[in-house]
Amino acid sequence: MNRDLRWAALALFLWGLGEGLFYHFQPLYMERLGASPESMGRILGFAGLLMTVSHLPIGWLVDRWDPRPLMWAGWAVGTLGGWVMALANQLSWFVLGLWLYATSMFVMVPMNTYLTAARGRWTVARVLTTLSALFNLGMIFGPWLGARLAARWGLPMVYRGAAGLFTLSTLAILQVRAHVREETRPRAQTAPRPRTLPKGLLAFAAFVALALFLVDLPHPLLPKFLKDYRGLDVQQIGELGSAYALGSTLIGLTIGRWPAGLGLGLTLLAQALASATILFLTTPSLYLAAYFLFGALRPARSLVIAQTRAFVPPQSQGLAYGLLETTMGLSTALAAALAGWMYPRWPTGVFWLAIVGGVGSASVWWAWWLRHRNRPSPIADPPPQTPSAPENT
Repeated sequence: MNRDLRWAALALFLWGLGEGLFYHFQPLYMERLGASPESMGRILGFAGLLMTVSHLPIGWLVDRWDPRPLMWAGWAVGTLGGWVMALANQLSWFVLGLWLYATSMFVMVPMNTYLTAARGRWTVARVLTTLSALFNLGMIFGPWLGARLAARWGLPMVYRGAAGLFTLSTLAILQVRAHVREETRPRAQTAPRPRTLPKGLLAFAAFVALALFLVDLPHPLLPKFLKDYRGLDVQQIGELGSAYALGSTLIGLTIGRWPAGLGLGLTLLAQALASATILFLTTPSLYLAAYFLFGALRPARSLVIAQTRAFVPPQSQGLAYGLLETTMGLSTALAAALAGWMYPRWPTGVFWLAIVGGVGSASVWWAWWLRHRNRPSPIADPPPQTPSAPENT
């Protein structure tokens, strides 16, 4: 891991620690501020929509500009949103901060593009899953710490601690240096338009949209379901949140060394198994295993991005990454809205849909992948570029 990846790893670890403080308590805090399950679904759904709308234009910009300033802008917007949530004492102000925080998700496109360029001797799948795992490593400790802060000083203090960590994370990411991206044709031809994206990529995006929509359904209101229907308290939910992040970290580190196609199917299947555990079992200790498996959803997103390189050349990465991030963000938004609508009507329905969706999508994906994995990729993973400055190991 070179110098710039180490700074990025530190920034992601601090951000994960901050987000982990409050991530699994969001529905509980909104309920305390007066939100109903349906309004929670709408709030979280609109947050997911905000995560979505900026990805394609940012991807267009990334293909033309240095991704580093765009990445820095995303960090700054997220930090501002964190402070608005931390200082809010009414639902309306809190929602404003949450939506501002959600807007910062456009950072994923320039960040993934930057990490791809700065990866040194690593493969794309390895650098994306490893850095994602370090983010998740921060989230292992965040829920555990957040539960104890909430028990002693209340949930508002949890958000203030998170905002402080976001500030430190921003200072860390500002230390990374520029890296030259791979070029395979003259610069004049490196500005692709959406119509130039291959049909295979568009079909892959459609598959990802449906698969992630179904397996993401249990996630938005899962803490509230466990509190309302399984009798868990805030501290227990915090411990489950740590298991979620531990699963994200260990699963991410493991499957990052495997073929991306194999790992993607396994992460989808893990969502079905976790949903079945919550639905059919009532033993709280087994929920730790379920949350561990639910954590596979985060590295699944990294594997989707890594798989994208099989469809596009390096100079089109930004737009392709933007398309897939848009797809995943839209799936998250729709899943949150539907989960909120279903909660007072059929609270267990999200688990049934996730079971069917996880098993079905994993089967379809593996059937396609096994047929195509030995065919020449449209774009082979090129040899690693020499870093713009000497590596420090």
